[in-house]
Amino acid sequence: MDNKDEKRRQLIRAMLAQAGGADAAERHLLPWRSLAVHLSPLIGEIGFGALYGRTGRLLAQQHACLTIVPSSQPLDALFQTLNDDLARVEPAQSALANEALLTTFTRLLSELIGEALTTQLIDTAWNGAQAPNNAGEQK
Repeated sequence: MDNKDEKRRQLIRAMLAQAGGADAAERHLLPWRSLAVHLSPLIGEIGFGALYGRTGRLLAQQHACLTIVPSSQPLDALFQTLNDDLARVEPAQSALANEALLTTFTRLLSELIGEALTTQLIDTAWNGAQAPNNAGEQK
Protein backbone atom coordinates (compact mmCIF):
# COMPACT_ATOMS: atom_id res chain seq x y z
CA MET A 1 0.00 0.00 0.00
CA ASP A 2 1.44 3.37 -0.94
CA ASN A 3 1.02 6.71 0.82
CA LYS A 4 -1.85 7.69 -1.46
CA ASP A 5 -3.86 4.61 -0.47
CA GLU A 6 -3.09 5.28 3.18
CA LYS A 7 -4.27 8.91 2.89
CA ARG A 8 -7.59 7.74 1.41
CA ARG A 9 -7.92 5.03 4.07
CA GLN A 10 -7.39 7.67 6.79
CA LEU A 11 -10.07 9.86 5.23
CA ILE A 12 -12.44 6.88 5.10
CA ARG A 13 -11.82 5.95 8.73
CA ALA A 14 -12.28 9.57 9.79
CA MET A 15 -15.59 9.76 7.92
CA LEU A 16 -16.84 6.53 9.43
CA ALA A 17 -15.85 7.78 12.89
CA GLN A 18 -17.72 11.08 12.34
CA ALA A 19 -20.96 9.19 11.97
CA GLY A 20 -20.44 7.57 15.38
CA GLY A 21 -23.71 8.85 16.83
CA ALA A 22 -25.84 7.59 13.96
CA ASP A 23 -27.46 4.19 13.88
CA ALA A 24 -25.54 1.44 12.08
CA ALA A 25 -27.43 1.78 8.80
CA GLU A 26 -26.92 5.52 8.60
CA ARG A 27 -23.26 5.21 9.63
CA HIS A 28 -22.66 2.87 6.68
CA LEU A 29 -24.63 4.89 4.14
CA LEU A 30 -23.59 8.43 5.07
CA PRO A 31 -20.23 8.30 3.26
CA TRP A 32 -21.88 6.83 0.16
CA ARG A 33 -24.61 9.47 0.06
CA SER A 34 -22.05 12.24 0.53
CA LEU A 35 -19.89 10.85 -2.26
CA ALA A 36 -22.90 10.52 -4.56
CA VAL A 37 -23.90 14.15 -3.99
CA HIS A 38 -20.43 15.38 -4.91
CA LEU A 39 -19.56 12.91 -7.66
CA SER A 40 -22.83 12.61 -9.56
CA PRO A 41 -22.56 16.10 -11.09
CA LEU A 42 -19.12 15.11 -12.41
CA ILE A 43 -19.54 11.50 -13.52
CA GLY A 44 -23.33 11.18 -13.47
CA GLU A 45 -25.43 8.69 -11.55
CA ILE A 46 -24.72 6.09 -14.22
CA GLY A 47 -20.98 6.62 -13.82
CA PHE A 48 -21.28 6.42 -10.04
CA GLY A 49 -23.33 3.24 -10.35
CA ALA A 50 -20.84 1.71 -12.77
CA LEU A 51 -17.94 2.46 -10.45
CA TYR A 52 -19.87 1.11 -7.46
CA GLY A 53 -20.80 -2.02 -9.43
CA ARG A 54 -17.18 -2.62 -10.38
CA THR A 55 -16.17 -2.18 -6.74
CA GLY A 56 -18.73 -4.76 -5.65
CA ARG A 57 -17.59 -7.26 -8.25
CA LEU A 58 -13.97 -6.88 -7.15
CA LEU A 59 -14.85 -7.50 -3.49
CA ALA A 60 -17.61 -10.11 -3.79
CA GLN A 61 -15.34 -13.08 -3.10
CA GLN A 62 -13.63 -11.42 -0.14
CA HIS A 63 -16.91 -10.25 1.38
CA ALA A 64 -19.60 -12.83 0.70
CA CYS A 65 -22.22 -10.64 2.39
CA LEU A 66 -22.15 -8.23 -0.57
CA THR A 67 -24.70 -8.62 -3.34
CA ILE A 68 -23.49 -7.94 -6.86
CA VAL A 69 -26.01 -5.50 -8.25
CA PRO A 70 -26.54 -4.24 -11.77
CA SER A 71 -24.82 -0.88 -12.19
CA SER A 72 -27.87 0.51 -13.95
CA GLN A 73 -29.95 0.63 -10.75
CA PRO A 74 -30.81 4.03 -9.29
CA LEU A 75 -28.48 5.09 -6.48
CA ASP A 76 -31.21 4.73 -3.86
CA ALA A 77 -31.60 1.07 -4.87
CA LEU A 78 -27.84 0.51 -4.72
CA PHE A 79 -27.69 2.03 -1.25
CA GLN A 80 -30.71 0.04 -0.07
CA THR A 81 -29.06 -3.19 -1.23
CA LEU A 82 -25.86 -2.20 0.57
CA ASN A 83 -27.83 -1.43 3.71
CA ASP A 84 -29.61 -4.80 3.53
CA ASP A 85 -26.34 -6.65 2.90
CA LEU A 86 -24.57 -5.04 5.84
CA ALA A 87 -27.54 -5.48 8.17
CA ARG A 88 -27.44 -9.27 7.68
CA VAL A 89 -23.96 -9.71 9.17
CA GLU A 90 -22.22 -9.00 12.45
CA PRO A 91 -21.32 -5.32 13.04
CA ALA A 92 -17.57 -5.96 12.82
CA GLN A 93 -17.98 -7.79 9.51
CA SER A 94 -20.24 -5.08 8.08
CA ALA A 95 -17.76 -2.38 9.12
CA LEU A 96 -14.91 -4.23 7.38
CA ALA A 97 -16.95 -4.78 4.24
CA ASN A 98 -18.05 -1.14 4.08
CA GLU A 99 -14.51 0.13 4.64
CA ALA A 100 -13.24 -2.21 1.92
CA LEU A 101 -15.94 -0.95 -0.46
CA LEU A 102 -15.08 2.68 0.23
CA THR A 103 -11.35 2.04 -0.07
CA THR A 104 -11.71 0.18 -3.37
CA PHE A 105 -14.23 2.66 -4.76
CA THR A 106 -11.97 5.64 -4.04
CA ARG A 107 -8.92 3.79 -5.40
CA LEU A 108 -10.76 3.10 -8.67
CA LEU A 109 -11.94 6.70 -8.76
CA SER A 110 -8.38 7.94 -8.32
CA GLU A 111 -7.27 5.75 -11.23
CA LEU A 112 -9.89 7.46 -13.39
CA ILE A 113 -9.64 11.12 -12.36
CA GLY A 114 -6.32 11.33 -10.55
CA GLU A 115 -5.21 11.23 -6.97
CA ALA A 116 -5.30 14.96 -6.22
CA LEU A 117 -8.85 15.45 -7.52
CA THR A 118 -10.06 12.30 -5.75
CA THR A 119 -8.59 13.43 -2.44
CA GLN A 120 -10.09 16.90 -2.86
CA LEU A 121 -13.51 15.46 -3.71
CA ILE A 122 -13.67 13.05 -0.80
CA ASP A 123 -12.31 15.71 1.54
CA THR A 124 -15.04 18.08 0.38
CA ALA A 125 -17.74 15.41 0.51
CA TRP A 126 -16.82 14.20 3.97
CA ASN A 127 -15.17 17.11 5.74
CA GLY A 128 -16.52 20.19 4.00
CA ALA A 129 -14.42 23.03 5.35
CA GLN A 130 -11.24 20.95 5.54
CA ALA A 131 -10.97 20.66 1.74
CA PRO A 132 -8.90 23.86 1.28
CA ASN A 133 -6.20 22.40 3.55
CA ASN A 134 -5.34 19.95 0.77
CA ALA A 135 -5.30 22.48 -2.05
CA GLY A 136 -1.50 22.35 -2.25
CA GLU A 137 -1.60 18.62 -3.01
CA GLN A 138 -3.00 19.29 -6.47
CA LYS A 139 0.34 20.44 -7.89
